[in-house]
Amino acid sequence: MKSATTVPFSQTRRTFLRNAAATAVAASFGNSLLDKLAFAEGDSPADFEASPGNMPYVTQITPERTADNDTGWIYYGAEAKDRPLKPEDKAQMKPGDFKKDAITLKCSCYYPNAGDIGHGIHWETFSYLEYLFEGRLRFDRYFGQSLHSLVDGWKALRAGLVDIGQAYHIHNQGAFNLFHADGLPFLSNSVVVATQIMEEMYPKYFKKEFEAQQIHLAWIPHFDVQGLICTTPIRKLEDLKGKRIMGFGSRVMRDTLIALGATPVAIPTPDVFVGLQRGVVDGVAWAVGSMIPWRFHEVAKYITVTGMANTAISYGINKKTWAGFSKEMQRELYFKFRLAANHMSEGYTKLEDRGFEGLKAAGNEIIILEPEEKKRWVAVGDEVWKSFAKDCEGKGLPGNQFVRDFRAAAAKYNAMSIRQIREYVQDPKNMIHGIIDGF
Repeated sequence: MKSATTVPFSQTRRTFLRNAAATAVAASFGNSLLDKLAFAEGDSPADFEASPGNMPYVTQITPERTADNDTGWIYYGAEAKDRPLKPEDKAQMKPGDFKKDAITLKCSCYYPNAGDIGHGIHWETFSYLEYLFEGRLRFDRYFGQSLHSLVDGWKALRAGLVDIGQAYHIHNQGAFNLFHADGLPFLSNSVVVATQIMEEMYPKYFKKEFEAQQIHLAWIPHFDVQGLICTTPIRKLEDLKGKRIMGFGSRVMRDTLIALGATPVAIPTPDVFVGLQRGVVDGVAWAVGSMIPWRFHEVAKYITVTGMANTAISYGINKKTWAGFSKEMQRELYFKFRLAANHMSEGYTKLEDRGFEGLKAAGNEIIILEPEEKKRWVAVGDEVWKSFAKDCEGKGLPGNQFVRDFRAAAAKYNAMSIRQIREYVQDPKNMIHGIIDGF
């Protein structure tokens, strides 16, 4: 069996991609994958083909791919001057830029308005929406848990404390079943793909669970959990055995870590740095691009790119707020929420672009699983899929059909580039209907 490949820091990204190989899934996507999934309605997925695997975004980064992804992309947080800017990038709109009768919505976010994530992705997406409405809509923003904790986001939305805010299912896990599919392993190439899959599946499979919480979904961006940053190198499954790993995600993430041989550890994100430093945890399943903002790379030097999962970080909207809009405004908001989902998730891929380079510059070792080794991980992940489907069926939910539909959606969007997905979402004829009734 081949060992994992360590990426010398002198290698170009193009060589990095070639070495990664990233499983043979690229060749199998399309009709062949859909054929594999076409077993009869009601059949058990117990013998379904192995999970299609994925090509983690960071293994696809080349200068050419990045340039293509950046085509047509505009950054709406230029006032921070926190990155190299293009002439078309925009600063947050000024008070005088808004119409006198502009609608104001109160929104909240867990992150402070600072840094690559809080300002560069979440605050920036609200600025993006303000530009889309050309001054007819503005957001009164409360960041950094200044109104409520992240855990209490559901309560704040239900009570009307905020109009729009984060509603993480991982902090309300007992209320969900099918929605935990966001964490099913080795499926989507990127958070952009994960967002499209979840939004497309939402009306049929997730909406009942979400709206039982008495709020509407606004959009479903994603945080990727495609890397393992550890204090010791993880080159094969055996290296992970018994390691105490914090995984950002739901119970499916926990099940995946257990299946892979790790010991899941629950620890608040702000405590992870010290946990790694003191040996409370051996590693973290995390986004490669978000390791530097949290400084994990300073105390754990080995990053294994696994493509393990993605985690939904949903935004909801208060039902009374929604009902108070005119039908025309609802229609416009609904479509632009779809754009916001894509834009926010793409913001995370931009962070991956910069974060990968930052990790190399910091001297961290990047480990890419060899194709044969990756197949072993994917085969273990397949058991998690089977268990998920069986558990849902036992609860009277369509777990088997869901698996078929979920994987078919993944095949569709994994075959598209980041830019192609953005352009697809921007075309109104491709709008996903039914996320909120009537649209």
